Amino acid sequence: MNVISSLFDSQDEVDKRLQGTQLSSFISELITNSGHFFMLNILSEIAWKGWLEYFTELNHYLIVIAMLIQCWYLSRPQAHRFWGNLIGSIIYTLTDLPLDGMDFFRQLNHEILWLFSILIAILQGFRFHWFPQTKIWVIPLESLIRMGMLFALYLSLAWRYDPENVSFLQLSVEYKFLVSSLMLVGLFIGLQTLQVTFQKEKLQITAKVLKKFAQWGMGRYAVNMGVTNPHELECQRQERTIVFIDIRGFTSWCEKNTADNVAALLNNYYQVVEPAATIGNPLKITLTGDEVMAIYSSPELAITSAKQMQKVATELLKKHGLKAGCGVHGGSVIEGVIGSNQVRTYAVIGDVVNTAKRIENATAGGEITISDMVYQSLKDKIQVKNCVPIVVKGKSEPLHIWRLIF
Repeated sequence: MNVISSLFDSQDEVDKRLQGTQLSSFISELITNSGHFFMLNILSEIAWKGWLEYFTELNHYLIVIAMLIQCWYLSRPQAHRFWGNLIGSIIYTLTDLPLDGMDFFRQLNHEILWLFSILIAILQGFRFHWFPQTKIWVIPLESLIRMGMLFALYLSLAWRYDPENVSFLQLSVEYKFLVSSLMLVGLFIGLQTLQVTFQKEKLQITAKVLKKFAQWGMGRYAVNMGVTNPHELECQRQERTIVFIDIRGFTSWCEKNTADNVAALLNNYYQVVEPAATIGNPLKITLTGDEVMAIYSSPELAITSAKQMQKVATELLKKHGLKAGCGVHGGSVIEGVIGSNQVRTYAVIGDVVNTAKRIENATAGGEITISDMVYQSLKDKIQVKNCVPIVVKGKSEPLHIWRLIF
């Protein structure tokens, strides 16, 4: 029960595999975006001052804190990429300004920080919010800017070391080679990132379609379990509660109506009954003709859902002069993925399923009938009316049933 509840209460396991967890998003943001300048800046400071001096100054820890806060914000699904890319720079500036005073703005690496933060923020604003279609050129441009960031910090460090020999107008052959090589590598990385981005989007779209088809056929529980614990789908005994609900007199009604009317009624019927059935987190819902079968992990969840299913079905069907009967029974079943090599599905089989169907068949329209097993497990929580035992096929003794009062 606890395992099943946690599966449904948490984010869909398949979506986690497709979109990633909060932690994976944080790490991805750190290594693909937010960590770039801050880490490069840290390395340049260490190269200039040395490890010991760097880690003994308080303000050097501020840039790490600013970077982590920015990563945390941008790893959230609803984060705004423009403002988010400025968070680290703002925090670092506000916290370091009281320590350095106006000298903060005279340091070249701080000017570079703000320049590249604004450039990346603008590009990601275009890419994620304002003009998403521009990503075909924004992604390679971002990569070029990141490489430019590396070269700018290199020049900043060289300027601090020997300001007389560093000039953008008098670059040596080796500097020209370094710049052109970095820009070329940046372009190639950007084009590869663009290709990976497009491929990832196609895979996610395809996976979502396949997930939807899988859930339609197997049910959400089985799909999630197949992803997280495939061995749990092997046939095994489980305690389950089965709910059947079926429209009374539907065949006769169909003979008097057109196929279009029949299809419209069934669609409307499914659209109200299926959401009602999901209240109790069913392991699977099966739609067959005018019959709905739902599998639950406990009698209490099954009864809660059955009441709502009967309520919405009654409201819909009364417009057509119809009613639905509902039966509930539980016990030990064989549960798992069953089928051939080509066609397989998650199902439960056994006498419990057959008995639940027999109980539903014996139920009048607009009512819910439960077995004695369900009644005994919930008798202090529900109101019932005793019914005459019924004789069902395959049972040597009459079946004791109860009519649920709701």
